[in-house]
Amino acid sequence: MLLERLQRPVRGVRIVRKKPFPTDPDAIGAQIVPYRPLNNDDIERILAQLSDVQGRIVTSALSPMEQPSFRDAGFTTRESLYLFTHQLQDRPKETKGRHVLRAGRRTDTARVLDIDARSFDSFWALDREALTAARKATPVHRYRVATIDRMVVGYAVSGRSGRSTFLQRLGVDPDVRGEGIGTDLVRDALDWAVREGGASMLVNTQTVNDNAKRLYESLGFVLSNDTLDVLEWARP
Repeated sequence: MLLERLQRPVRGVRIVRKKPFPTDPDAIGAQIVPYRPLNNDDIERILAQLSDVQGRIVTSALSPMEQPSFRDAGFTTRESLYLFTHQLQDRPKETKGRHVLRAGRRTDTARVLDIDARSFDSFWALDREALTAARKATPVHRYRVATIDRMVVGYAVSGRSGRSTFLQRLGVDPDVRGEGIGTDLVRDALDWAVREGGASMLVNTQTVNDNAKRLYESLGFVLSNDTLDVLEWARP
């Protein structure tokens, strides 16, 4: 009976398994992405189903109310994130730089992933599966890229669930930063959120990412009193 209970799938959660990297002790083997608060039984069943995973088991960014059951199971903080909110008023103006924004295409994927890898450390960098998951994380999403001379130099993924909208990912090629590309991608996302009937937009970033913090605050985002935590399981 115990084995049968542990094997039952847990509803309201997505498990993203990563390819094993046996030579990298810090590699992520699986990520737990809950869509509802999970209880202790849920966590026990999830960990039982991930018993074969090589590498570390981490969560998505969790609010304080989502964390207690994970911490009861032995999860600890891997990294903390700032949470910003924009009320969709006083949106930034277009910078009129040399770049052009357009819809993202499947043929852009390799270039987008290259920009992402150069923009974030290995823990946060996306692979093809994770990029697809980011785009599907909400019922409605918007995928945009910025180009210069037809070369992709930045991208953004935004989403909407109900009246809540999210800037889920933003990356700009380090070689062309400072030209307003990030500003225009965020402006485009904010304008889209208004057209979608959004009440506000949320974005999070690493507490050590001072450049992102300055960018979001300059564009009208307000830092929340709450932080989000990515948790990691302390494997016995």
